[in-house]
Amino acid sequence: MPLSALTSPEQPGVTAADGGRRRPGWRRERIVWVFQVLFWLAVGATLCGFSVALRPDEPLPWGAIGLRVVTGFAVTSLIDTLFRLPALRALPRSQRWTLLVIVAVLGMAMSLATTLLLLREGPMIQQTGKALAPFAPRLVATLMWCAIYLGIDLLDDIHESEMQFVQAAATATAAENRAIQAESLARQHELRQLQEQMNPHFLFNALNAVVASKNDPAAVEQVTQDLSEYLRFALREADTLEPLSRELYALEKYLAVQQRRFGDNLVCRLNADRVAPRVLVPPMLIQPLLENALHYGAQTSSMPLKVNVRASVKDDWLEVVVANSGQWVAPDATRSPGTGIRSLRRRLELLIDATATVDVQLDPDLDDGWVRIVIRMPANVRAAADRAGEPA
Repeated sequence: MPLSALTSPEQPGVTAADGGRRRPGWRRERIVWVFQVLFWLAVGATLCGFSVALRPDEPLPWGAIGLRVVTGFAVTSLIDTLFRLPALRALPRSQRWTLLVIVAVLGMAMSLATTLLLLREGPMIQQTGKALAPFAPRLVATLMWCAIYLGIDLLDDIHESEMQFVQAAATATAAENRAIQAESLARQHELRQLQEQMNPHFLFNALNAVVASKNDPAAVEQVTQDLSEYLRFALREADTLEPLSRELYALEKYLAVQQRRFGDNLVCRLNADRVAPRVLVPPMLIQPLLENALHYGAQTSSMPLKVNVRASVKDDWLEVVVANSGQWVAPDATRSPGTGIRSLRRRLELLIDATATVDVQLDPDLDDGWVRIVIRMPANVRAAADRAGEPA
C-alpha cells in the first residue's frame, strides 16, 4: 500500500489543523461529538426526572436545567479541544489523564459557581443546603464524563498505535520489495557478465580445432558439425537452472572438437551415473573447468594429456569431478584457472546457495601430477524430472 493512501486528505491522514497528528480511521472527533450530545441530553433528562420526582407539584425549571446542560456541554467541549493540542497529546498517558481529570473537576466547579451566580435570586438558593445541592450530582456527572472520555481516549491511542504499526509494516514491506528488486537486477547483471566471460575462451579453442583439421575435408566437415552443435548449446538463451544432461550432450561435441585439435595427445573420459543427468544445475557448469583442464594440462602434463569427467549422485548430493594430468597453475588476477573457478563459485552462490562448493584437490605424486576440481551441490532430481516430463 502506498504511503499516500495512508495520509491522503480523503482518508485519515496528517493535517495542519491537528499539528501533524494522524487522524485515526475510526474518526475520533465524530465519536466524541456524538458522545457529548448523548451524554448531556442524558444529563438533562436525568435532571428533569429528579425535578419531577422531588417537586411533583412545581413546574419544571427548564431555564436552570438548560443552563446546566449548555454550560456542561460548553466546558467539556473546550476541554476536548484543549486536550487535542499536540503539546498535550505528546504527554505520557498517565500525566495527560491526571491533568484532564483535574481540569474537568475545575470546569465543573466553575460551571457550578456560574449557575449559582446566575440563579442567586431564585428559590433554589434560599437556603445554604439548597445552594450546595447541585454539587453531588454534578461531581458524579463529571466523573462519569471523565471515565467515558478516558475510555474513548484509550481506544484512540490503541487504534493510532495499530495504524502506525500498519504504516510502519507497509513502509518496511515497500523497502524490502525495492531491495529485492535491486538485488534481483544486480544478480541478473552479474550472471550475464559471468556468462560472457566464458564465451570467448571456448570459441577460440574450437576455431583452433577447425584450423588443425584444415587438410582433411571430411574431418573439417565433422568438426564443423560438432562445433555447430556445441555452439547451439553454448550461445542459446539458457534457463537459470536446467538438467545436467543438456550440458553432458554438448560436452561430447566439445570433446570431439578438441580431439581433432589434440589428436593422439588427448585421452578423455566422460562418465555419469543414471541419476546425475536429471539434476538441475546452472548452465555451463562443467565446460569452464574442462577448458582449464585442457589448456593448463597441455602446458604441464606429459603427453598424452589425460582428462576425466565424472558426475554422480549420492545421498541427495551431486558431485562433479573434472580431473586432468599435470600440475596446478597458481591463479592470479588476470588469467584462468583462478578466474574460471571464482566465476563458477560465484554463480553457484547466486543460483544455488552457500552449500554448493568448488574445491581443488592436488595429487602431485601420481605420475607427473593430477589436478582435480570437485563440485558438490544439492541434487534436485524431482524438479529436474518434472521439467523434463519424465519419472524421477
